[in-house]
Amino acid sequence: MQYFTEQGDSHAEVLAKVRNKYGSGPEVLISEQREVPVKTLWGRVTRAKRWEIHGAILEKQKVQPKKIDETLDNKLKILEGMLSRTSLSRKAVTNPEENAALHSEQGATVFPKLTHEIKPTVQREILPSISKIQSDEQIRRLEAEITELKAQIKSQGGPDLELVKERELLSLYEHLTYMGFSQVFAESIAMRTRAEVPSADYKLRKRIHLRAREVLGERIRTATLAAHRIITLVGPTGAGKTTTLVKFAARLSVTQRRRVELITIDNYRIAATEQLKVYARIMDIPCRVCRTGEELAGAIQDSSAEYILIDTSGSSPANREFLDRQKKFFDAISTQHEIETHLVIPATTRLEDARLLFDRFEIFNYSRIIISKIDESFSFAPIVEMADSWHKPFSMLTNGQDVAKDWLDADRMLIADALLKKWLDENEYSARR
Repeated sequence: MQYFTEQGDSHAEVLAKVRNKYGSGPEVLISEQREVPVKTLWGRVTRAKRWEIHGAILEKQKVQPKKIDETLDNKLKILEGMLSRTSLSRKAVTNPEENAALHSEQGATVFPKLTHEIKPTVQREILPSISKIQSDEQIRRLEAEITELKAQIKSQGGPDLELVKERELLSLYEHLTYMGFSQVFAESIAMRTRAEVPSADYKLRKRIHLRAREVLGERIRTATLAAHRIITLVGPTGAGKTTTLVKFAARLSVTQRRRVELITIDNYRIAATEQLKVYARIMDIPCRVCRTGEELAGAIQDSSAEYILIDTSGSSPANREFLDRQKKFFDAISTQHEIETHLVIPATTRLEDARLLFDRFEIFNYSRIIISKIDESFSFAPIVEMADSWHKPFSMLTNGQDVAKDWLDADRMLIADALLKKWLDENEYSARR
């Protein structure tokens, strides 16, 4: 009997981990589920807890695997090559010149492939017969023999060849749904990958991973930061807007030596306003508090800064009245200035919550997405799916409190890698085992 212990930040996460690793059949027994304290120093200070599941896997009755007849497998490959060769020969009969060129080309492509795949003794016995196959009757006999050989291989314990082709793509689909994509989105990625990976490459995990990475990357859009003078961040409470705004300001003022001014219209959190002023003093840039749309318009009019960054109050997407009040600030300046609005969404957001955020904050006419707190979640797939649905590009990723280091420009292949690399790593680990 094999025992296991798994941990996760939530009960759902650790249960999904158990099911993903060990399955959910009757042989998987869960003996205990509980919350345990985090043993790190930070965990002791904050009294943080994680969920822990103990269990065991009952031993299954071992069955000796049946050996696959390698001779049949080789013969199957030879016959399939012959059938492919014969089909091309039939097409060339009407034109002798093209027929000669065809035989020359096939001699350079089919024969080396067969030479590489089968034993030399079998090669000497089978290859000479390829040139003798001409009639439709012979082709039909070959097709029947291939079907019979496939059945023989399967009956002797070998895998269904079509199922082997699909196995890795099914694993890819399951990984995508586990990461948080909807079944429809995951299926579209897997099927697109399936259509663009040659049959001979189905077993090669790295080839499938590379193609899936490109397919997912095509669904991800990115945009540059600071394309306009006035920039604002909107989003739900606790998304990390103020921290992200400070990182933005540090990049422009400290790294790029641009003239930057901070403005906050957050009149509800005094601590957040004071924190923003402290950061502004450290960066030696001005910071203003505006309580009305008229004050905001006047501050922008008087400012000589190259970039004006506006911090907003966090709000629940369900509080439409509060969102409307904030929108009035931007209505006061939108007729005279173009505003670059970024929607900040934490990486921990679930698919349904992400759908609501994308919808409710559309009143601010946001043009870019920032994913914050990516260090606090194992996946931000729901945000990627919703950004694709709304045709919105990503501009930045943030992953901590370090103003100088914990942010990245959005890159579509970097985002795709973050969501697919775990699948490749897990498959390679399973293969090594």
